[in-house]
Amino acid sequence: MQSQQKTDLKTVIEFLANKFPQSFSIKGAAKPLKIGIFNDIAAELTDEDPVSKTQVRHALRRYTNSWRYLEAVEKGGMRVDLVGADVEALTNEHIEHAKSQLAESKAKFDEKRKAAAKKDAPKRPAKSAKNPPKRKPKTEKAPQKEPEPAKELVSNEDFSAGTSVLVKLGMKPMAATIVEASKGEVSVQLSSGMVMKVSKDSIFKA
Repeated sequence: MQSQQKTDLKTVIEFLANKFPQSFSIKGAAKPLKIGIFNDIAAELTDEDPVSKTQVRHALRRYTNSWRYLEAVEKGGMRVDLVGADVEALTNEHIEHAKSQLAESKAKFDEKRKAAAKKDAPKRPAKSAKNPPKRKPKTEKAPQKEPEPAKELVSNEDFSAGTSVLVKLGMKPMAATIVEASKGEVSVQLSSGMVMKVSKDSIFKA
């Protein structure tokens, strides 16, 4: 409906430019119109004209709010009647009002243009949960090397009581002292005070 109204108003303005070419124009510099020119136009309209007074009123509002018309008023000079004759000078008040209205209209146009450009600009892809930012891999702690076992005792004389040795219990050798030795086993006392029997092949030099 709104686009139809715009087309109708444009058609009405073209009608006015054709009927009153000395005061209205479609292109080029516009002329400031006399105050109350609507009444003059209404008096000239006939039943044969394809426009109504209401359409003319809306078209006049569109015409006098256009940048081309406001720029003409901004320059100052004389207002004209339907035959293009000068009838009255533009007042400073009307000139300043035209400047203000023109600046405001252009500012709104720039805002709309920037908003449209921003809307049409390609959007940066949002960070997807499927593609999280790469994180630096955590540096894994190097596995601690197990202390190399001491050389196994090879001589029975080395199993004498009071000798400090290492006893392999599980993965880590433990310090111990030989208490006594038998044919296949050796009693040792750990640093914790515990005395236990272990096989000879579990004992290494301290």
